[in-house]
Amino acid sequence: MDLFEARQLVVPGATPNAKDQSLVYAVNDISFHPVHGTFSTCDARTRLKTFEAAPRPISATTFNRNGTIFAYAVSYDWSKSHSGMTPGHPNKLMLHACKDDEVKRRPKK
Repeated sequence: MDLFEARQLVVPGATPNAKDQSLVYAVNDISFHPVHGTFSTCDARTRLKTFEAAPRPISATTFNRNGTIFAYAVSYDWSKSHSGMTPGHPNKLMLHACKDDEVKRRPKK
């Protein structure tokens, strides 16, 4: 599915019927590991695969130049318009020391 097809799935103000119960999230960012070529994406959900849930959406991610540190921003991403913005929730920059098993490609099944 490309970006154009994803846009067609979500019609603002439309109520999905029983067969259209898929949730579609916009991708806020994608970053590639500089050594292994694996990647991370982030969206309006508040969880990275192996991490604890974040208090707000994850809006940006990146790896340092040798891939040993993964940085991600926890902040409001405007996915729910101005009504979803809650003043008083601080933006945070989080750093995670990467382990090889978290960033290496998984063997094909």
